[in-house]
Amino acid sequence: MRLKWKIGLLAGAAVLALGGGTIISATQDADWLKTRLADAVESSTGRHLSIGQLHVWILPFPWVEAKDVKLSSVAEDGVNMLDIGQVRARLALLPLFSHRIAFEDVSLISPQVQLRRLADGRADWHFTPQERQSSIGGSSSASSGKMHWNLTVSDLSLTQAQVAWDDAVHHRSGAFQVAEGKVKGLSGNAPDFDVKLRKGAGQLALTGQTGPLLPMSAQLPMQLRISLTVNGHPAGLAHIDGSITDPQGQKVYALQIGGSVAQLRDLNVFFPHANLPEGRNVSVDMAVGGQGAQPAPQSLHVRAENVDVGAWLPQAALTRVVIDTAAPTDPVTAQIDGQVGAQVLSLRGTVGTMQQLAASEHVAQQIVPVDLTLTQGESSIHGTGTLSAGASALDVHGQLAHVVPGGDLPAANDLKVDGHIDVADTASVVRHHAVPDVLRGARGAMDVQAQSVNWQGVTWAHVSTHATLQNSRLTLEPVQAEGNGFQQVGRLVYDVAGALPQIELAAHPVFLPLPVVERWLGLSSSLSGTVQLVGAVSTQGETSEDRRNNLDGHLGVSVVDGSISGAAIRTLLGPQVPVKGKMPVRCFGSHMQFAQGNANIDMLGLETPFLVLHGHGTMGLGSQALDMHLSPRVLLGGASASSDVAVTGTLSDPKPRMDPAYEGRYGISIGGNDGEGDNCPSMLSAAREGVAGPDAPQKKAGKEGKVMNMLRGLGLFQ
Repeated sequence: MRLKWKIGLLAGAAVLALGGGTIISATQDADWLKTRLADAVESSTGRHLSIGQLHVWILPFPWVEAKDVKLSSVAEDGVNMLDIGQVRARLALLPLFSHRIAFEDVSLISPQVQLRRLADGRADWHFTPQERQSSIGGSSSASSGKMHWNLTVSDLSLTQAQVAWDDAVHHRSGAFQVAEGKVKGLSGNAPDFDVKLRKGAGQLALTGQTGPLLPMSAQLPMQLRISLTVNGHPAGLAHIDGSITDPQGQKVYALQIGGSVAQLRDLNVFFPHANLPEGRNVSVDMAVGGQGAQPAPQSLHVRAENVDVGAWLPQAALTRVVIDTAAPTDPVTAQIDGQVGAQVLSLRGTVGTMQQLAASEHVAQQIVPVDLTLTQGESSIHGTGTLSAGASALDVHGQLAHVVPGGDLPAANDLKVDGHIDVADTASVVRHHAVPDVLRGARGAMDVQAQSVNWQGVTWAHVSTHATLQNSRLTLEPVQAEGNGFQQVGRLVYDVAGALPQIELAAHPVFLPLPVVERWLGLSSSLSGTVQLVGAVSTQGETSEDRRNNLDGHLGVSVVDGSISGAAIRTLLGPQVPVKGKMPVRCFGSHMQFAQGNANIDMLGLETPFLVLHGHGTMGLGSQALDMHLSPRVLLGGASASSDVAVTGTLSDPKPRMDPAYEGRYGISIGGNDGEGDNCPSMLSAAREGVAGPDAPQKKAGKEGKVMNMLRGLGLFQ
């Protein structure tokens, strides 16, 4: 050890003797070194480097400490690309004789990196080295500070670095933390990387090598590996292999890029605004070629399982996704298997070529041919046409044996479609794909037929309609079907051309599941059965509440052989009515006029085995305020008992009370023969506006015990 110490001491003395005044100046005059560092950085990057404080020590070994280090942005607008609180590095002395500043073991402590791409395309990661300037005679004065100095860095480490970026061209921004980063041999032929990035609960570990970076070689090979962890558990792997030729010029790419993740949603940790859906075993492999600022994919292979796309298509999931193309000019083939509700479907076909899909110039004019087939067993719907960011056109023709979307949607058998769709601005529709946006951006015509349709227990046969979409107006006319023994005809118009969406409905007649109609009107479920609708209504508004308040028109509603809940009876007649569960309904009918936020009910009728009710009144469509005048009649064998009842309050809090007769006195009528006549035919005819419909079932004898309970509940007997 003593011998090595003596040799080192002699070597240090020799260096000082050889260096003379230059070395002493370089190590003791910190301002001298700051000047040359700034000159070296500006010469190699075209950016301004400023250093607040710089200290140089010779012993126990030459090293440098700098504080408040800043590197300017490409915009030079006061926002620095790099801010470092403290930098420490070993300084090699001998390279100073060659006008070269060589740092070893450089440590950056808590640097702040701000990367920006401006709207004009200039980016902080694009450097413009300055041309070297020489004085007359091929030499410069060292004292003038104009002599060129080279800067080299061998090993580099970062601790707790903060990196943020803001791309004004592609409107992307984000930030992450470099928890730990080490680069060995940065000035050599094969720099070695070991970098750990953090973003919330996620960590990305980058390892591998590249070709020479300082200075960058004409051929830059790279072999990089990336591993992802989320909450401390492995989440995925990726790799980049190949080379970039002329990386500082034309940039000719020859890369293989690939990766896989077990759960697609894990990537939301790294890209919190992506809102990626559920998906399993997602892998991407691609070859990248081309040259210039935009590399071009040469081949692509994508695999995924169980991808939930319900955010774009309700109740939809993709069980298997395969996308392949072997060359830039080959068609991109897609094989997608999935479900929409309970419906199992497959999509097969081609969508342009990789060269067309990846085109960066004139993308709005790039026209991509499309040939896709939606299959279900032996049946299919075929779509052909062209897609582009601008105008797109698609012809659709085919048949599906069964369409069962699930949920509250109707199911169809032997569905046939034949039509054409045009979209003027496809990119806009993709960005904003709510129903009104799609209707505003598309036009076309479609014929749709189905052998049968079933919706919550109601069945139609030979269903057909002609759909047209023109000038932001969707029209289904006529909608025809057979069901309940009658021919049904309807019409639907949905117009979004104005400030508020407008809806028009007509039925002559139409039979629907009663729960569906109650849900449209925002009413609680009370009646059950099949409702027959006759009339025409229109409305407008963005929300269901607005559409209820703006209803206008007339509508007749009737139900035969259904049932009504005891809660609905108590709502109309009082909470003491002893009706539990559901009560059979022979017939129910109502006719109403909608105007100025009210439903004016000119006729309301109900007949059950124990109760016959007639009345009229109004209901506020928004407030649900009631002003009803009812005449309930309780059937007692061959006789009856009746009284007039007024109902005020609201639909959710009704307030029934006895209604006085014309002379102002309250009365109860008991007796009379109720066994003759049938109220249902006249009631149903008024509700149906004279249109034919199913007859009510035959009367059944009631049980007098239940009738007496009804009377007591109404307060007619104690």
